[in-house]
Amino acid sequence: MTDIIVPERLRAEVLPLIDGRHELIETKLDEFDFEKDDPERLENLLLNSMDFYNGLGLAANQVGINARAFAMIHENTPMVMFNPKVISVTDEKILVKEGCLTWYGLFPKVLRPAGVTVNYQDKTGQSFSGSFIDISARIILHEYDHLNGFTFFDRAKPLHIKQAKNQSKRYIRRLKHERKNLN
Repeated sequence: MTDIIVPERLRAEVLPLIDGRHELIETKLDEFDFEKDDPERLENLLLNSMDFYNGLGLAANQVGINARAFAMIHENTPMVMFNPKVISVTDEKILVKEGCLTWYGLFPKVLRPAGVTVNYQDKTGQSFSGSFIDISARIILHEYDHLNGFTFFDRAKPLHIKQAKNQSKRYIRRLKHERKNLN
């Protein structure tokens, strides 16, 4: 009998995404307490879950945890920011379609700064300051919003939300039609 090879990401602990109507999604999260909580476990949970759901970012509240921490991909490298604080943003803003694992398949256009400077801690509690641009800045600002109880519904214009919902409905109808034709 041949051994079944299970990819590492499927052996790792992954938390389920919570529903977008869950109260934690609209809650300002508590600071992560390095004395009381296990930062390495939270980092692993966030990275494993983000990877499993194929996300570019994932805030702790999206998997039901009340802690100011999020995972992200920066320059093809996964990282976790604990207790981040946005220090400044650029004046230049960019309007781009943005996705969210909480509302999978919905991509409204969201106007966000092109760059951000943030202070944060890593899993050891060491403090860092960094400036990020383009997609990394967008991910940080999106996940930072989650930590403060905001979503892209709070940032996007109603027209862009409506357009995204219509596109999502068309996509689902097309998938159902294709699935029906396969049977």
